[in-house]
Amino acid sequence: MKNNSIYIIIKYHMNPSSESNKALPVLMMDTDDHPLEFDRLDSAEEFVNILNMNSNQGLRYEIKELGLKYLKVTQKDND
Repeated sequence: MKNNSIYIIIKYHMNPSSESNKALPVLMMDTDDHPLEFDRLDSAEEFVNILNMNSNQGLRYEIKELGLKYLKVTQKDND
């Protein structure tokens, strides 16, 4: 069975203009300003591991699964 999920990367960082300790989630984008998407979990995990290893400013990266990659919509018959 084919996995129809897509995976995105969320970057968490602290809000510098707030005294809150809550991390802000930021969606990672590609060079065309589209969400950075992976169709395989292992590829997303490898990328996140590299980002987390090289983060020296307290940033944290996480994978989120978005479910079905394509949603087929069919028109309802009006009989």
